[in-house]
Amino acid sequence: MRLGSSTRVVRQPSGMGGKLIFCGGCSSCGILISTYHMYSADGASERSPMFRITRLVAGQMLPCLLLMAWGWGFGQLPAFFSSRARVGLLILAVIGAIAAAILHLELHPLRRGNASLAKQRVELAVLWVLSLALLWFLPFADRRGVLTLSSDAWRYAGLLFCSIGVAVRLLAIRALGVQFSAYVTLQSNHRLIREGIYRYVRHPLYLSLLLIPAGIALVFSSSLALPIFIVSVVFVVDRIRREDHLLAAHFGDEFEDYRRQTPNLLPIIF
Repeated sequence: MRLGSSTRVVRQPSGMGGKLIFCGGCSSCGILISTYHMYSADGASERSPMFRITRLVAGQMLPCLLLMAWGWGFGQLPAFFSSRARVGLLILAVIGAIAAAILHLELHPLRRGNASLAKQRVELAVLWVLSLALLWFLPFADRRGVLTLSSDAWRYAGLLFCSIGVAVRLLAIRALGVQFSAYVTLQSNHRLIREGIYRYVRHPLYLSLLLIPAGIALVFSSSLALPIFIVSVVFVVDRIRREDHLLAAHFGDEFEDYRRQTPNLLPIIF
């Protein structure tokens, strides 16, 4: 959702803007998982890029990588690196984490608003559990040849999808600033964000949600890529419907004008 200000001032983390999307970075088993930000009593504390990188890697990305290593099998890890696509996925994860740190992206996913969040919390909890399960199962199945595709070309297609998805996600979160949140809700001081990547698509974070989970499945040569993509489409369509309804009710003609001029997910096409 494109609500709130995209300013970089972090003194009022209660604000929210731009696209309200499911998760800070993971995108349902995506690459970058959202981090929580530590706020001092009088505002956001400044952290060096190195501190941010360390926190991203140690606190968020490392557990996911360990989960994949567990699924693959710790005793068989050398075989994991036999695939360039799998190695590329690891490199992409590191690059994405470093980029998020250097760009000082605001990755706090749980900023609240004035809407009821009970149902949304359940939805996000379910997606979180499914994401963790897939992060374990996909490498597990890949090493053992369970539900795998026959051609390695799919692995590189998946890596391409992940790369595009991560780039889109980083651009979207950068445009949103401190307004980024996982919930479909409204907060005070909203502004309709139409800058950056939001000039071209209304829901870039949802586009990344379609690309990254299915892309990861393809990197592990899994035939579950299509079911994962279908589930992602169902989720995204429902979220877009709810967000657009909320935005139209709040912003009125301003949003309707923006909706007429800007496609949902793909420039020019849709």
